[in-house]
Formats: sequence, C-alpha cells, structure tokens
Amino acid sequence: MRTLMDRLINGILALILGGMTILVFVSVLLRYIFNSPVTWSEELASLLFAWLTFLGAYVGFRSRSHITIDTLVIYLPHGLQRGLARIVDVCVLSLLALILWQGVSLTITTWGLEFPAMEISRGYLYLSLPLGAFLMIMAIVLTWGQPGAGHEERG
Repeated sequence: MRTLMDRLINGILALILGGMTILVFVSVLLRYIFNSPVTWSEELASLLFAWLTFLGAYVGFRSRSHITIDTLVIYLPHGLQRGLARIVDVCVLSLLALILWQGVSLTITTWGLEFPAMEISRGYLYLSLPLGAFLMIMAIVLTWGQPGAGHEERG
C-alpha cells in the first residue's frame, strides 16, 4: 500500500514539476518574446509550487532524508539515540498536528475566495498544507512500526 502511494505521489510530483517548468518557460516566452503575457500563469505556478512543496516534504519525511544535525547525538549510546529520536518525533508530530489543524481552518476560510485570473477557489492552494501535514504525520507514525526504525540510519 505504501509503495503504491509513494509511487503515486512521486508521479504527481513529477507531473507538477514538469508542468511548472513548461508553464514558466512558455509564460516567459509569451511575455518577453511575443509581448503577450498570460494573466493566469503566475497564479497557477504558485498553486503548483505549494503542492510541490508540501508533497515533496512528505517524500523527505517518508525517506527520512531531511537534514539533521547529529554532532552530539552520534556519541550517545544506541538506546539514548532511539529515545531522543522518539522525543524529536513527538515534537515534530505536535507541530504537524498544529499545522494540520490550522491548515484545515485556513482552507475553509479561503474556500470562498477566488484567484482573480483563474477564477478557481484559493482553497485549492491552501489545501496542500493540511494534506501535506497529514501525509508527514503518517510517514512518521508508519516508520515507528518498522523494526529498527530510528533516526540512526539517517546520514
């Protein structure tokens, strides 16, 4: 199940990145070469960038590849390293829960507002926040069930 979800999210990220690249390239061409700007391109680029950011953060959490500073932790005994990793995870989970809660609130609040040029709800932009936070929470919780799943395998 996780492999399928990871493949789906990786595919979505690839589509978003490719779409953003083409969108920005074509937008620059139309604006500066043909002097015919596309009014909605900036709005769509920011919408796609938000989704790329929060779905990409999930991938970082899932693979435990975010940057860590472990200068002192590596000198602790293995048991203390694992305990400290759990404490860090609980702190991160608390922050992500707050982001999820506030993201849902922000999405609901902005659902009635529209992007002026695209004429779609701004809620789609802010929906990336709670969905990304939820996925990151799932990534942390699911790693707890794996044998030997601590932060010590991070590099």
